[in-house]
Amino acid sequence: MTQPTKPIVSLLVDDPAYDEPIDAFVVSLGERVDALQDAELAGDPDLLRALAAALSAQSEGLGYPALAAAARRVEIACDDDGPEAIHKAVVDLTDLGQRVRRGHRSSA
Repeated sequence: MTQPTKPIVSLLVDDPAYDEPIDAFVVSLGERVDALQDAELAGDPDLLRALAAALSAQSEGLGYPALAAAARRVEIACDDDGPEAIHKAVVDLTDLGQRVRRGHRSSA
């Protein structure tokens, strides 16, 4: 039996200036991950790369370095690797996205 993965909380959670941007980011995260998955399924590495780059930048800026790194791995896979590596990177990103959503106060 596998252990459930821990929720991920923003490193900026204690800074009230980030409350609204983090809330908006987490609320839109499911839709953004869906768009990444759709781009992967459509076989559109250019769109996938662009979506991953935008997610990486915003994740980093809002205190989610693990999510940012996962999005960068999707970008790299689009440049250098085949469909299997891209799929694995998207699956890993999806998992981290779910953990971020579970770590947000709205999931309590």
